[in-house]
Amino acid sequence: MTLYEHFPADIREVVDAYVVDLRPEPWRIRFLLLIDLLQEKLETGATAAHWSLLQQWTGIVTAILEHLPPNSSVVECLGLMSISFNDQWRAQALGQIERDPTVLDRLVAVCPDWEDIVETVLEAYQERPIKAGQVRGR
Repeated sequence: MTLYEHFPADIREVVDAYVVDLRPEPWRIRFLLLIDLLQEKLETGATAAHWSLLQQWTGIVTAILEHLPPNSSVVECLGLMSISFNDQWRAQALGQIERDPTVLDRLVAVCPDWEDIVETVLEAYQERPIKAGQVRGR
C-alpha cells in the first residue's frame, strides 16, 4: 500500500493537483516548486509546528513520487528520493549520493539551502518518527 492511499481525501486532492501541475515539468522544475512549497509552509506556519510541517511536506513529496515515478539519473529527483518516506527510494538515492559526491554539490548548486533542508528534515523525523513499515513502495 502506498502512502498516498493512507492519506485522507483532502490531502490526496492536494497531491493530485500537484501531480497534474508537475507532470509536464522536468525534474529540476518539480524540485524547485516543491522546495518553494516547503518554504511557503515554513513561512506561514508556527515555529513550534515546523517539525510537523516538514513531515507533511515530506509525505506530499513521497506521494508525488508515487505518481511521477522517480528517475535516479536526475540529480534533483535523487534529492527528493533521499528525503522521501519510501525506504527503498531513500536507500537507492543515498547510496548513489555516497558513490558520487558531486551529486550533493549539484543539488546545492540548484538549491543552496539543500543541506539545511535535509538536516532539518532529519531532525523532524527524529522528533516524531514515522512508524517503520508504514510506507511501502509500489
